[in-house]
Amino acid sequence: MSTLSELAEQICLLYPLEDTRHGMRYRIVDQLGGTTELEAIDGECRYVSTRTLQDENLWRLSA
Repeated sequence: MSTLSELAEQICLLYPLEDTRHGMRYRIVDQLGGTTELEAIDGECRYVSTRTLQDENLWRLSA
């Protein structure tokens, strides 16, 4: 059985991108034409400009 800290580590590996404004974790699904498709832990999709992912004030890469 996994401990809570082990589970948190696994989530960081599966969803390495964190929106620092909302505290949500995402994984990158696809990139096309300057747009990146992200998937949240709850399965909800979100589309953002690929350029904004480089802004460390907005996004944090954990892995």
